[in-house]
Amino acid sequence: MTEIISLRRKYVNPTLTNKTCTKCGKTYPRTDEFFYKTKHRTIEGAFNYYPSCIACENERGKKYKDENKIKIREKQTKYVMTEVGYFRDMWASVRKSTHGNEFKNFDEFFNCWIEQQKIYGTKCPYTGIEMTRIRGLNKGTKRKKSNFNISKDRILCSKPYSKQNIMFVCWMVNDIKGNVTPKIAKQYLQFVKERFGTDEIE
Repeated sequence: MTEIISLRRKYVNPTLTNKTCTKCGKTYPRTDEFFYKTKHRTIEGAFNYYPSCIACENERGKKYKDENKIKIREKQTKYVMTEVGYFRDMWASVRKSTHGNEFKNFDEFFNCWIEQQKIYGTKCPYTGIEMTRIRGLNKGTKRKKSNFNISKDRILCSKPYSKQNIMFVCWMVNDIKGNVTPKIAKQYLQFVKERFGTDEIE
């Protein structure tokens, strides 16, 4: 059977190949190189493109941020004081940590906090103090420090962040602990025991 090949040119709707930005009036190819896109609400595999081009959208976003710095900062502060927001903020520093990170993603990291709560609740494992999530701002963008805020602690400072090597403790304890190794801690307790007895260790 001979296959019949049509020489007729496939029709392409010209209104779908290009798009004119409603902001600057320039016409560009209707692609995600020039326009942001979102998934179509009803048609699978189809997209809707923003009415204005990427350059104009970025300019609009920058202008909004410049004119609403206080409003945006307050919104961000409110979000990072929620449990998920607080830990996402913490996760950002874990991912970029120079000490190393073995967590695959945020969910795996956050799950360590969920598991810890089953044992200690929201109290510091070392002190029994109720931990907080205070993330207010001083002048500028500098955050306030709270001694009782939840902080991430590597149990062994010589190893990277991991499910085995992380504990959430209050900032005060984390700051005091610093880079103390188990060997130094053991020796310290030995000195206390020799000079003051076991009562002082409790």
